Amino acid sequence: MANQYNVFIAVDFFNADILFVANSSGELSRKVIKAIENHKLESDGAVRLYRTSYQSIKAIENLMVRYHLPFHEAARPKGRDYENQTINAVG
Repeated sequence: MANQYNVFIAVDFFNADILFVANSSGELSRKVIKAIENHKLESDGAVRLYRTSYQSIKAIENLMVRYHLPFHEAARPKGRDYENQTINAVG
C-alpha cells in the first residue's frame, strides 16, 4: 500500500503552486535545500511537503492547468462520498 504513494511534492507556503516533484523524500529535500541556498524560494524557503500517488499528482496538475486552480483547490477531495463522510464526522 505504501508503495503506491511514491511521488513527493513541495508546494509554496500559500498552497497555491507546485514547486518541486520528486521520486523520493531525499531527492525532494535536496531540491528544496538547493533552491534555498540559491535564494530562489519566497517566504524564506517555507514550503509544504506532501506525498501522493502518481495518478493523483497527474489529476491535480490537470485540474490546475485546465481550470486555473491553485494547488489547495485542485487537491481537495471532492465527491458525494467525501462530502457525506465529512458531514457525518463533523456532526
